[in-house]
Amino acid sequence: MKSFFKYTAATIIGILITMIIVVVISFSFTASISKEDIVEIKPNTVLHLNFDKSMYDKAPSDIQSSFAGGEKPLGLNTVLENINKATRDENISGIFIETQTFGGGIAMAEEVREALLKFKKDAPNKFIVTYSKSLSITAYYLATVSDRIYLNPSGNLDFKGLSASVIFFKNLLDNLDVEVQVFRPEGCKFKSAVEPYILDKMSEANREQMSKYIQGTWDIIVDGIAKERNITEEELNRIADNLLITNAQDAKDYNLIDFVGHYDEAVAYMKQLTQTKEDKKLATVSINNYMNVEVDDDKEFTKDRIAVIYAQGQIVDGKGNDTKIGDQTLIKSIRSAREDKNVKAVVLRVNSPGGSALASEVILREIELTQKEKPVIASFGATAASGGYYISCKCDKIICNPLCVTGSIGVFGMIPNAQKLLNEKIGITTDIVTTNRNSNELNILEGMTPEMKQFWNKQVDDIYTTFIGHVSEGRDLTTARVDEIGQGRVWLGPDAIDIKLVDKLGGLETAITEAAAIAELDNYQITTFPKQKDALTMLMEMLQGEESINIKHSDLGMLFAPYQALKYLVEMEGVQARLPFIYQLEN
Repeated sequence: MKSFFKYTAATIIGILITMIIVVVISFSFTASISKEDIVEIKPNTVLHLNFDKSMYDKAPSDIQSSFAGGEKPLGLNTVLENINKATRDENISGIFIETQTFGGGIAMAEEVREALLKFKKDAPNKFIVTYSKSLSITAYYLATVSDRIYLNPSGNLDFKGLSASVIFFKNLLDNLDVEVQVFRPEGCKFKSAVEPYILDKMSEANREQMSKYIQGTWDIIVDGIAKERNITEEELNRIADNLLITNAQDAKDYNLIDFVGHYDEAVAYMKQLTQTKEDKKLATVSINNYMNVEVDDDKEFTKDRIAVIYAQGQIVDGKGNDTKIGDQTLIKSIRSAREDKNVKAVVLRVNSPGGSALASEVILREIELTQKEKPVIASFGATAASGGYYISCKCDKIICNPLCVTGSIGVFGMIPNAQKLLNEKIGITTDIVTTNRNSNELNILEGMTPEMKQFWNKQVDDIYTTFIGHVSEGRDLTTARVDEIGQGRVWLGPDAIDIKLVDKLGGLETAITEAAAIAELDNYQITTFPKQKDALTMLMEMLQGEESINIKHSDLGMLFAPYQALKYLVEMEGVQARLPFIYQLEN
């Protein structure tokens, strides 16, 4: 009896403590909302941008920053919106970029760069100044839109070209006696997502597509730099080939930057431009604070809306979140946009390497239903390949980032067989009772019968046929032509235009403009899906086990790619329409 009262009391105390924590956090959350009041800024303020941390198409909910008062993750949508707002804000005199890397990757940097070029064009009386301790090639590509680039005297500019690496696990799996059973349609030679598990180096087909991809990316970067820095592409390649940039002064001598200088010197220059007295501090505003600045856009109020639906991350069956596309979650967003009478057009913003073929099929069906009622425009970000292309292929128009990796039309199945590892090395055995010859459900504990292998081969063939059929219908191409440009091959934006996989090059704003034109909207508001979860909801879901903490690239550094590849291998279910997801672009 004493034990009963002891455990009962402990349970009651535990519940009370949990309730107190929730109440305290609720008050903290309410207080945090009250802090997000409208911010006012003074004339001659400079918008301060830093892109070193991770950036997403749409900033994910971050429970840690919500309750700890930390900086929110950056979203491309927020960055573009606020650069545009700064263009018409009379209190903003210019933009100060202070960054060493770019956390969103080269394709996202391209969209920010285009927004900054538009800022210069639409507000010619305003300036852009960049200061950096050192510059990666992606950060430098972005910085070249600046009126002045300052590089620290002890810093460096990494200007030697691009490379792409693929990590292979075959030898590791062989040492562990783990066999990876692969199924992909005959002719899908470019569907190289399976290669890390069955080869120890790139196949010739994969080397061909990767070489074209990185060369195309480099050509776009060099072209952009050449135009802004008034240097020929030949000279830029000569500089990279011969490793001529070894320090900041070299970068200045070859006209890649404007000044070798310190942070205070860049600030002093901006003080002159803003007519700020030497003894006064330069007025700056971070993008997180500038989000809460209201600027009149001279537009009349309207109920008409364009819905931007974000689909970012791998595609999975079931529920998703800000960094993973769950078919149930995305379908709910698409239906909400379709059923909202005020939404006149939909932009599906895709940044996905693909994933579950079945989930992709279900999502595509929901897109087709929506198209019957209103136009749907696809906007491709950094990646819209395999399943990412699958869900978009029937949209009314496809707008593609020039540096987007797209296509990869193909599918595969992959099932590990760890029987030898478990039986012979670890000592674990299994025994099974079945009703029929092939009724045993697939698992990693034993190999597959020849009949089961044939069954899986037919499944991937059928799904590939369905995939190319959808693309054929959506893009008005013959199935033979789709198969020819498919076969799992990835394409860069300009090449995707040439083979008619996409309609136009451009970023998210281009897609929104296209959607407005098709819907015949001169004035509209933007509404986004999925709706952002508040911090209290995230906390409750975490306590209920519905929300988990994701391991980020910044947490593992160089170990992230192999961790992600092995994680995908374990998590894969069913036939996959997935990009070769462990490409790692390096500069």
